[in-house]
Amino acid sequence: MAREEIIGQIVKDFFDLEIDGVERDLDVPLDTNLRKAITIIGPRRAGKTFYLLSHFAHLRKEGKGVLFLPLDDDRLYPPSIEDLSALIKVFYELFPTADEKYLFLDEIQNVPNWELFVKRAVEREGFKVLLTGSSSKLLSKEIASALRGRTLTFEMFPFSFREFLRARGVKLSRYLSMREEAMVKALLKEYLEFGGFPEIVMIENEYLKRKVLEEYIDVMLYRDVVERYNLKNLKAVRMFLKLLVTSFAKEFSINRTANYMKSIGIDVSKNTLYNYLEYFTDAYIVFPIKRFSYSLKETERSLPKIYAIDNGLINAYSLRFTSNIGRLMENTVFLELRRRNKEIFYFKTQDGREVDFVVREDGKIVELIQVSYSIDEASTWERELKGLVKASKELRCENLMIITWDREGKEEFKGMNVELIPLWKFLTKR
Repeated sequence: MAREEIIGQIVKDFFDLEIDGVERDLDVPLDTNLRKAITIIGPRRAGKTFYLLSHFAHLRKEGKGVLFLPLDDDRLYPPSIEDLSALIKVFYELFPTADEKYLFLDEIQNVPNWELFVKRAVEREGFKVLLTGSSSKLLSKEIASALRGRTLTFEMFPFSFREFLRARGVKLSRYLSMREEAMVKALLKEYLEFGGFPEIVMIENEYLKRKVLEEYIDVMLYRDVVERYNLKNLKAVRMFLKLLVTSFAKEFSINRTANYMKSIGIDVSKNTLYNYLEYFTDAYIVFPIKRFSYSLKETERSLPKIYAIDNGLINAYSLRFTSNIGRLMENTVFLELRRRNKEIFYFKTQDGREVDFVVREDGKIVELIQVSYSIDEASTWERELKGLVKASKELRCENLMIITWDREGKEEFKGMNVELIPLWKFLTKR
């Protein structure tokens, strides 16, 4: 069978595909008149392909001219740029009079020199092109470099708590009964423990959840880091990832880690560990955030705090859930702030009090956030409030918030108003 016929067969296979799944909150503008490709990036298994398919099915129902081509289909292996050119011929045969033209290309990194085709399709042929790629071969910075300003890039993470509830068939209304609120909190504990990877959310057995999460870690480690960068010191890479993930929501010192690893017989330099941290960050496994300072030099020299892409990966390392619930809450809040496209730092006051999150917009500090499971004890209450108020004065920001498990309301402390909000409400508000 000729290549063009194979491509025609593959795209026709998707024409009548019924897409049934959880609607995602990621808002990608398909109706933009900008001549730019749209790229969906993020960790593996987060639902990027399903997202493309759901938009494809929606456009099909509207009668638009749209083709979906998975470039990892065995019938095309190995795909070439000539195959993409043949795809345009197939499009015009199927939609000779289409006013709007869409191409959805999944796993684009499998095609050598794919960016040359995308530029032509967008700029000369007038197609609206949506792309996804494996994080092991197509990083966001590489997309930006390859398309040189001709792409809008959007991040897709595992399910948010809103999407998690949607997957479980829970619809939130403005008013919840005590029973409904208790159910939401029970689901939130599950979400904090096992995270939001779509496949994991739909598995009921806890043992199987953990087994699949362990496989995710192995695939991310080997496919997205070891193979990609041709790393040889596998023992060091594995140990470093474990130390990173289990240090979530804490400051992380590369120097101390290098010394510790040497003490247990793993010889690795701190420069190599800095490289490993960059690789894990590029692969969407962990995220380091810096301490805020008005001095750029001090910010860059500060120890990063580490957050993980998903709580399930954290607990796959067999940490005790109950003893880490406060830090798991903090990791969840970080991910939600990242989904909301916030610029985030942490902060330490001049007397050493820490504020979990500093949110900056347009160069100005707009919000200070603490995360604490319980503030019922007087010492915890005073510690969290003193840190916020001290930081408020140093950073000149009066928008103060403490995210707790179930406390809600407004509190005044030393002349400052502090909002208290339960985690489930923070995660479900838009």
